[in-house]
Amino acid sequence: MPVPGNTIDLKTDHKVFKTPGVSYSVSGRKILPEMNIADYIRIFYIYTDFAAVESIFGHLDRRSGLYGGRPFTPEHSLTRRHLRQIKDLGINLSLTLTNHYFDEKAYQAGKTLLKSHHHKGNSIICVNDDLARRVKNDFPDYLVKASIIKNLDTLEKIEMALPIYDQVVLPMEKNDDDAFLLSIPEENRLRVVLFGNATCAYTCPDRTCYLGFSRQNAGHPDTMTCSKKRIQRLDLGDVFFNIKKLKKMGYSHYKLVPLAPASATGAALRIRKPKENGKG
Repeated sequence: MPVPGNTIDLKTDHKVFKTPGVSYSVSGRKILPEMNIADYIRIFYIYTDFAAVESIFGHLDRRSGLYGGRPFTPEHSLTRRHLRQIKDLGINLSLTLTNHYFDEKAYQAGKTLLKSHHHKGNSIICVNDDLARRVKNDFPDYLVKASIIKNLDTLEKIEMALPIYDQVVLPMEKNDDDAFLLSIPEENRLRVVLFGNATCAYTCPDRTCYLGFSRQNAGHPDTMTCSKKRIQRLDLGDVFFNIKKLKKMGYSHYKLVPLAPASATGAALRIRKPKENGKG
């Protein structure tokens, strides 16, 4: 059966992920404290060019009410040892501060986190415009990105977001809309980030989980549930996009999530043992 839209079969078309001139921000959601960052990237994103990985995004192993996107799980977060390795590799840190529940109290509580990693190259991913404005004003060295959670799926939404954010991340399903992607002015495509791969969010019409994760991380009772049982959708499993085609359309920046077989965790752990305590 042919793959839909601008998706590819990774088994036969994996070379598109080594297209020259593209950069990747990769998720750290599968990391473990005892893993080495370089090993993690090389195993979980084996189809990419390691040199094209410009940042790793996720949570640190210290709780923050600003986290969103995924539940806070210390065992799958970046440790101090990981941060030292990232620095040594010349890779940047991208913090997912995509919690829906933002107020002054949350901002003041998160300032230590923001101060600790404030330097050029690092970035903040936001869903709340007020948080984005505060970060740009108080911590100007950060690159501030609009999260996929903002659902910037029209030209009007993108144009409203660009004065606030340095880059904007588009919903995964827009990767298949050639007319839409080509309608974005060429100079703005340089500030657009697309997903290079996807799982359930690609075909999910609801995405209530993001709000549920925000509630959990902000300390509120989680009343949200996955919409899969309530709303029909096409389940395509793990999906990979045609990076080569999208690059020709003017898109150079991509996010990747760790779609890898179950054996990847063991492989990343076996390569080498850390020389220091993995808990940082």
